[in-house]
Amino acid sequence: MKYSLIIAGSVLLVVGLLLYISIPLYYPGYGMINDVFKANRGATSLGPNESEIIKNISAQKGDAILFLALTGNVNVSLLNSSKMPIINQQRDISVALNQSTYYIQLINTGNTSVNVTYTYGIFNAESISNFYYGLGIFETFLEILILIGGAMILWAVISWILTKRK
Repeated sequence: MKYSLIIAGSVLLVVGLLLYISIPLYYPGYGMINDVFKANRGATSLGPNESEIIKNISAQKGDAILFLALTGNVNVSLLNSSKMPIINQQRDISVALNQSTYYIQLINTGNTSVNVTYTYGIFNAESISNFYYGLGIFETFLEILILIGGAMILWAVISWILTKRK
């Protein structure tokens, strides 16, 4: 059996997994963004075919809003200062804003009541875009590292099984 291959694969697998799991502890800006989302949590209940404006927001040019419906299957609308829809999507929105007042509206399109928990954050649009872009690249790198480690272990085991059959 190729023990060096198993050891190297195990090291890559364990290190990759540990780094992946602990990303919130060391990745730059992760804690600050998480704190914004924690500070802006909320909950509401919507009856069948009911809508509710849950927040009004004053934004500056260059801001972006990220809104996530954590539970409940609802549509989320961002309304302008005249309360006309700018964007309407299911469960979440992410959009760059201009300087103005905006409203966030939740819409239950179902025939049953729904309890909704949500969170949102207003961030600098360029900074939040760069944060998630960099995080995505880093997570992909770690996933590849984990897969390489697993593949090395699997290769060693398959090689060992095939040499035992001969």
